[in-house]
Amino acid sequence: MPREPAWRVFASEYNSARHYIKASEPKKPSYVITPLGAKISRVFVVGVLTEVRVISDEVVKARVVDQTGAFYIFAGKYRPQVRQMLELTSVPKFVAFVGKPNIYRPDEDTMYVSVVPERIKIVDEILRDYWILDTAEKLKVRIEAMKEALNMADPTIHNLVSLGFSRRVAEGVIEAIRYYEKIDVERYIHMLKNALKHLLPEYRELGYELPTVEESVEGEEEPVDEESTVEIEDRILEILKKAAESGNDEDAIVAYEDILDMLPDVEQEEIDRAIDELLTRKEITEPNIGFFKLAKKE
Repeated sequence: MPREPAWRVFASEYNSARHYIKASEPKKPSYVITPLGAKISRVFVVGVLTEVRVISDEVVKARVVDQTGAFYIFAGKYRPQVRQMLELTSVPKFVAFVGKPNIYRPDEDTMYVSVVPERIKIVDEILRDYWILDTAEKLKVRIEAMKEALNMADPTIHNLVSLGFSRRVAEGVIEAIRYYEKIDVERYIHMLKNALKHLLPEYRELGYELPTVEESVEGEEEPVDEESTVEIEDRILEILKKAAESGNDEDAIVAYEDILDMLPDVEQEEIDRAIDELLTRKEITEPNIGFFKLAKKE
């Protein structure tokens, strides 16, 4: 059976996926379906590796960001080369990786996605920029296909193909319409513009360019407000304590995104720093990538 082609999608679209089609037969692919119709069994990403964390002797977690958000990836015992590369790489670095979707469902109505990389390599900023352009072009096609389908009285794969869209795109769009109650196309148009504007010379001249790897390395670090960090740690602990009071072990686990939502007045970088400190002191644990709970007292 031929290998499925790897999709190019931005992190924001990938992370918004809540629909998963499990393989019906052995050796058949499973798919994550995004709200815009990307039907993903493999994904190709180029971004900035900003964080690497050793979870255990066999598992490494990492964070790769693009202009729209972050991909969370982890490598285990079945990908020792990927795991070793992540462990030995100092951040930040431009990287490219190909991987398979990984999902976690704490309940029937909730789904979180990450990626298990098949291979990963260090690249340069030029390749990252090409990836942005290529990914944006493919996103534009799906936006156009989705807009056409939503305007049809009876959207079908055949009708979209007849308009010139590929069957691959048409299948994903129709599947997304069947599953998602409301698809906010305008959100993805805004995401497309936001991703591309960072490449425009006039945008960079205004001082809005995202930091490059070199700038991030050479720039002076902001001083850390220790008192503020302790306060944020206490607030995170309070969130996890309230979750633990449910008495249900599954409910005691809180997603990273939920912590961000519960601390709207705190910068994400400060939350990340506080979580790292709590993990280092073993006051909290990360039972699944991107999910946290209070550590059991010995």
